[in-house]
Amino acid sequence: MTRTDETTAEQPADDPAQPGRRRRSGLPIGPLGLFLATAIALAAAGLVLWIGTRSNSDAIPVEKALEQIDGGSLVPAGTDPATVGSPAPDVRLNLLDGTTTRLSAFQGRPVVLNFWSSTCAPCLKEMPDLERVWTSHSGQVAVVGVDVTDTEAAGREMVEQTGVTYPNGRDPGADIFAAFGGTALPRTVFIDAKGTVVEAHNGALTSDEVDGILRDRGLLG
Repeated sequence: MTRTDETTAEQPADDPAQPGRRRRSGLPIGPLGLFLATAIALAAAGLVLWIGTRSNSDAIPVEKALEQIDGGSLVPAGTDPATVGSPAPDVRLNLLDGTTTRLSAFQGRPVVLNFWSSTCAPCLKEMPDLERVWTSHSGQVAVVGVDVTDTEAAGREMVEQTGVTYPNGRDPGADIFAAFGGTALPRTVFIDAKGTVVEAHNGALTSDEVDGILRDRGLLG
């Protein structure tokens, strides 16, 4: 190929629509074009750096995020459903009086853990009997209620309606209920002073029946 051919090949093609003018494409090459290209590149690099820095500094583990929502999970992670003979999960209890405690706070004395709901008629009938157990064995046996899947307002109304004074916690997602093997309401779980589940019962109980289970399991001195 001759030198003339090389020169010709490098020349831009004429625009057939505008004879005599060369077709232009891309950004203008010159001081202004170079400045614009550099500014765009720097802005893009800065955005990438900001996103990367933000993701590293502001990101938190999912578990940490859950802890910041309503105090976190009510049930310890990895908890298997409790059965007779197994340790009772140390669940967190957000009580209807606005305070918070854990099940382990009652360790050292037997616990009668009762699951209920405002839509459960047998629960409504049973709760005054549990109040009698609570008052007759005050200081010796703890009675703790757990309101399952209710709104806070519905739970408070149920407590006021039945007149019970023992502590009642909320379980809006039925997580605590599931941790104690719950399948039906009402459900009552008996836990000894060492924190071991010794009995579980589905269905309403009278105060005499509760006392009988406490005695049979050696939970009353």
